[in-house]
Amino acid sequence: MTVHALTGLLIFAVASLGVLILGEWRLRHRLRHLVGESRNLLEEEPVYQERARPSDQLKTLLALQAPLRQQMEREQNLLRAEAQRRMRAEEELRETEERYTLAVGGASDGMWEWSIALNTAYFSPRWKSMLGYTESELGEDIDEWHSRIHPDDRQRVLRTLQAHLDGQTPRFEDEHRLRHKDGGWRWVLARAAAVRHASGRAYRVVGLNLDISARRQAQEVLTELADGLHGLQGEHAYTALVRKFAAILDMHEAFLCECSDQPPTRVRMLAHWLEGAAAPCVEYELAETPCREVIISGKTVFAASGIGARWPAAQQTGNESYLGLPCFDTKGQVIGHLACLDRKPMPGELPHDAVLRLFAVRAAVEMERRMLERLQRRGPPSPPAAAVH
Repeated sequence: MTVHALTGLLIFAVASLGVLILGEWRLRHRLRHLVGESRNLLEEEPVYQERARPSDQLKTLLALQAPLRQQMEREQNLLRAEAQRRMRAEEELRETEERYTLAVGGASDGMWEWSIALNTAYFSPRWKSMLGYTESELGEDIDEWHSRIHPDDRQRVLRTLQAHLDGQTPRFEDEHRLRHKDGGWRWVLARAAAVRHASGRAYRVVGLNLDISARRQAQEVLTELADGLHGLQGEHAYTALVRKFAAILDMHEAFLCECSDQPPTRVRMLAHWLEGAAAPCVEYELAETPCREVIISGKTVFAASGIGARWPAAQQTGNESYLGLPCFDTKGQVIGHLACLDRKPMPGELPHDAVLRLFAVRAAVEMERRMLERLQRRGPPSPPAAAVH
């Protein structure tokens, strides 16, 4: 390309640029004029009313203002409605969270949650308190649960849980024993469900544990009464009964007594179990003993600790706790009582009173049967002698 051609091209480009700049300047000038006219129209509308023939541009601008205002109002209304909807949703969420917190906090179930991907766990305060721990005493590892499962139950529990994680069961449910802080065992019913990805793979498990120790202990009581005392009578039945009573409550001493007189002031032991073996039976005064309260009131007497301060006669025994239940005959009269003692405080949670009373009822049936046998051996009373005249 020649120099003349390049020069001509350059002149043409400069000229074109000048035209564009001039056109843009004129456009901007016209827009400023229209904006000024619009502002005067809005602020000094009477001036334009006096003009006979407003420009076509102003007519167009005036025609566009009304729809724009309406559109802005609609947008503002939508924004206000959206803000109100979000406020209601946030309020409902807060109420739901409060109800959830109250429900979990007030329920007897202990909630737990396991994040499988992170391998972290959450145990609610109730879950921890079931095992005797405070909220800060247990960590955030699922092993806090797994390591406390009874050795005889652990394999079954983990196998059942894994089957649910693998999708073989709709939910996880199992009854097993967990080690308490005091070294004992508590029965729990654990229920849980896995939260899964769209692929079906579980990534989180949410569950509840319910303490069923009292129910399981009641079942053991019924089993012991049904199997352990079947076919036994007399002294054999008495001995088996006090032995099982002591074992169920984990007490070092248990005894069954019948009233020696009426109204009762003394009782006589029919069976005595002490430190894992049968012990001699004795007769003793009821005064200043917890046994007197049982027989006189006809009610269960339970003292988890401090019996020496409450009943002076118990101070010399060295025992700390006491449980006594009255035994009634078929007429509703107290004929004796079943009691147990221990040198350590008793736990606050015992089997239901109705379950414990089964021991007393079984003892009362045997006691009344023995009384009827003694009356039959004595025979009918002799008729009175004829009067001598």
